[in-house]
Amino acid sequence: MRREISEITKWATQATLFDFGRAAYAQLELELAEPPTRADLIELVVSECARDGMPAYDGGFRTFKVDTFQLIPGECRYRFHIPKHCASYGTDMPHLEAPAACGGEITVFRYALVNHYYGKVTLRRIEFYDDAPGDASHFESSCANLDAVWELCKHTMMATSIFPCYIDGERERMPYEGDAYITQLSHFCCTGNYSTARRTIDHFMVNGDKTWPTEWLLCTPMIVRDYLLYSGDRSQLPKWLPCLPEKLLPQFRREDGLLAPTGFVKDIVDWPQGERDNYDFGSANFVPNAYLVGALEAMEELTGDGAYGEDADRLRNILCAKMLHNGCLVDSPGSHHTSEHTAFFALRFGIAEGAAVAAMKAILRERGMACSVYGAQFLLEAAFLNGLDDLGMELLTGEGLRSWMNMIRKGATITMEAWDNSLKENQDWSHPWGAAPGNIIPRFVAGVRPLSPGFATFEAKPSPAAPEEFLLRHPTPFGAIEVRKSGGEVEVSLRDADARLVQTSPGEYRVES
Repeated sequence: MRREISEITKWATQATLFDFGRAAYAQLELELAEPPTRADLIELVVSECARDGMPAYDGGFRTFKVDTFQLIPGECRYRFHIPKHCASYGTDMPHLEAPAACGGEITVFRYALVNHYYGKVTLRRIEFYDDAPGDASHFESSCANLDAVWELCKHTMMATSIFPCYIDGERERMPYEGDAYITQLSHFCCTGNYSTARRTIDHFMVNGDKTWPTEWLLCTPMIVRDYLLYSGDRSQLPKWLPCLPEKLLPQFRREDGLLAPTGFVKDIVDWPQGERDNYDFGSANFVPNAYLVGALEAMEELTGDGAYGEDADRLRNILCAKMLHNGCLVDSPGSHHTSEHTAFFALRFGIAEGAAVAAMKAILRERGMACSVYGAQFLLEAAFLNGLDDLGMELLTGEGLRSWMNMIRKGATITMEAWDNSLKENQDWSHPWGAAPGNIIPRFVAGVRPLSPGFATFEAKPSPAAPEEFLLRHPTPFGAIEVRKSGGEVEVSLRDADARLVQTSPGEYRVES
């Protein structure tokens, strides 16, 4: 864990706002320039949002905390009291407390207000970050919006990955598999730190019985597969692999092969509910079955057992047989509706075939970002994996309501839980599941993806829609890969690495010690 201190000194005149520039998990200290002679009452406020020069409180779960205390004659330094974190609602899922190294509770904030004081003061924000160096990754390009989105997502990874496991956000501070699929990939691409992911996967192996969304349980094999590819660490597999078959939810497979959970486990498709593009739920649903295809393929990669791949192919055929209507894959058997989610998962996991591929692509172009910040991960993966690179870039850099530029416009410096407060009133502004561009930009815009564990082999194939000029620095276990595009030429190199690159085919490389 890195500990950094930001200081602002200014004259306070009644109510004075201090802006630290970006939100961070931190503690706050106030220091007076002159020892007080009276026991005056001071009020301090910390917040993530500000409006008209004042901390903004508009309900929901954005940080707004107040501490009121009396000055002590002769005493210049005071610590803002942060109450112990409580999850937003009761649950038996274990919540994550502030790391012991913080020496007390922390909260996420950007602004601080000094009220009821006149005089020169210094506010000192003690910040806590992931222990990766700030220059472990880097991206800059000739596209200003893309750069701004990258900085938002990279800071999100640095600021929220300080807990023992990946959290869903400040409202709950709990690990969830769906969140972790996105957060882990972005964390790897931005920091090269693999220990948080390892602890998070350990958590899922013990606490997975408390997860209710079908799709999030099915993310687990994909999370383990990605951990292996990025870290190269095989030492955990003997512990994790025996737990993974149950994550495929075999008890919920029907006689026809489709996955149809009952009881505690339920299909979620997307969250919040208003971001499901009018999904037509049925007795079995396309989206969770698409996740199962991806989970089975991940199991084949992890175990080398071809039976998993054969099951994935059978399930593809079943979905095409039972959920095809007028040339389109639909949300559930008997439905005539194709949500955008069915379209992008059909493309993401290679389920659509023949004329249905073009139909699914047309839906993505027509509807754009008709999903949540969570669904955006899979929408973008589907776009870049299926030749819709121009659409992917448009979605990454767009400025509409459902965009990362909207988050920035609203004042967020860590990604939001939803695109806008109007779409989820109780959202927090510290939700790393909203940081999909933190992995999409490196993996698909710059085109850097591991082909074997630990980047022993990898590809660096920039998208044809990538900016004309860009530089990516991508951390790996052996050092950083740098990809530079300039004047139409692409150069791939290693930085600070005791290894050399061997190009094995166009855009593909082998690392030799």
